[in-house]
Amino acid sequence: MVGVLIPMKYQILRHSFTGTKAATTVSGLVTGLAAAGCTLWLTVAAGPDRAGGALLLTTASWLIGWVIGPMMGGTDPGLRREHLRHVPLTDRQLATGLLGAALVGVGPLVTLIGGTALVWYALRLDLAAVPVALVTLPLFVLLLVALSNVVVAAVGRVLNSRLSAALMAIPWGVLVCMAAQGWVVIVAITGGPETALPPFIADKLRYAPSGWPVVAIEAAARGDWALVGAVVAGLVAAIAVAVGAWALLLRRPVSPTVIRGTRWSGWRPPTALAAVVGKELRTWRRDLIRIHFLAFALVYVVTYVLLPLLINVTDYLPMAGVFFTVFAVGCCAHLHSSDGTALWQTLLAPGAERADVRGRQRAWLMLVAPVAIALTVAGAIWHGAWDMVAWAVGLLPVVLGGGAGLLVLISVFMPMRIADPHKRGSNPGSDGGGLSGIVWLALLSMTLLASPALALLIVGTVRDDAVLRWLATPVSLVLGVALAVGLGRLAVTRLTRRGPELLAKLG
Repeated sequence: MVGVLIPMKYQILRHSFTGTKAATTVSGLVTGLAAAGCTLWLTVAAGPDRAGGALLLTTASWLIGWVIGPMMGGTDPGLRREHLRHVPLTDRQLATGLLGAALVGVGPLVTLIGGTALVWYALRLDLAAVPVALVTLPLFVLLLVALSNVVVAAVGRVLNSRLSAALMAIPWGVLVCMAAQGWVVIVAITGGPETALPPFIADKLRYAPSGWPVVAIEAAARGDWALVGAVVAGLVAAIAVAVGAWALLLRRPVSPTVIRGTRWSGWRPPTALAAVVGKELRTWRRDLIRIHFLAFALVYVVTYVLLPLLINVTDYLPMAGVFFTVFAVGCCAHLHSSDGTALWQTLLAPGAERADVRGRQRAWLMLVAPVAIALTVAGAIWHGAWDMVAWAVGLLPVVLGGGAGLLVLISVFMPMRIADPHKRGSNPGSDGGGLSGIVWLALLSMTLLASPALALLIVGTVRDDAVLRWLATPVSLVLGVALAVGLGRLAVTRLTRRGPELLAKLG
């Protein structure tokens, strides 16, 4: 079965390598290769007494990335259990076949390339450790892929309501933020920006499955072959346990989650624009995908600005609203995709494209702007100084206006194929498609859009000129309104002229 599913997965990836999928895959490949290069550089450049610690941290980050990546919608499994529902296979055979198919893709390839750092580390210690590195590396990649799929399948059993979709965004937001802000924890523990990993942290990382390949290599260099055998056997056993757990999770059929709302009664929208705003606000309260990713953005940003408090740094707090808005753009830039083929209703109503785009913009601003303003005010009060207030006030209008424009522009120019709401499973993280590339695109685009106000703030700070810093606020207001109107108009034009093509991509 593995020999059959692997070519199937390859053909699926080859034929889907177009448009948004191709851009997301290429961006993921470039980012992954850069991370793999950094891993190799750390292993080669670090001193003999620090290479092991750096490698332990790196392998731990791989484990975290493989666990949380699919939950963010960063991968597309290609083959699902539902595709093989009528094939006479046992649960374990199905899990084994899907594991083999999951090895075909950018993620395992990049991990395998980055994992060659284990071979370099073995060469630095002893030639006898090289064969051990060559054996443990593929086992480690297999374990990462298996654990990733087990976590996705397990969480899919839990995410079956609006509340659980929001609550399950909390651990993923914290874990992703820890990967970005983990240096704060190390600095807080060590009392300074030490370059070496503290021994007590390294000891704990060796007990985790991510540290087992390093333990085996170091044991081989010491000649402790009993420990090497135990580690290799442990990796094999862990893979077998993960496959068995995956098989158990595949046993019970997953029924699509359908959220039934109350019948619309009472007030009737007087205009098409008001109708779209009302529809969007109800969708934001009901759609598990939208709830999950918006909650993820909020949890990530709150964790991001609170972690530096461990080292008594409060400068991030006033910027919480700006960070949340920028991150919410990337996490929500799938408005038309999450609606699926329901777009046909808009296309069949003459002149409805403008109301559709403007209504989505207003609804998003009604949700995000109050939260962003509240975070900004609370962060400024907590910070207790005026030095960062000018930055927050000078950037918030442009990221809100620019974000509202960029949001709909990405939605119509870079659609993702997401199943219609009534055909989805119970895991919004994996049902939401590959958002990671769009998140990075949104972050870079928002930086460029806000560059005039950002330049005034930077120059004013460097010259210690308060007038320049506060001049960024009116510039930001004008720029935000212009971007919301201008980018929204581009989205209306695109939807009007290429609406059928967009619908074909979503179907």
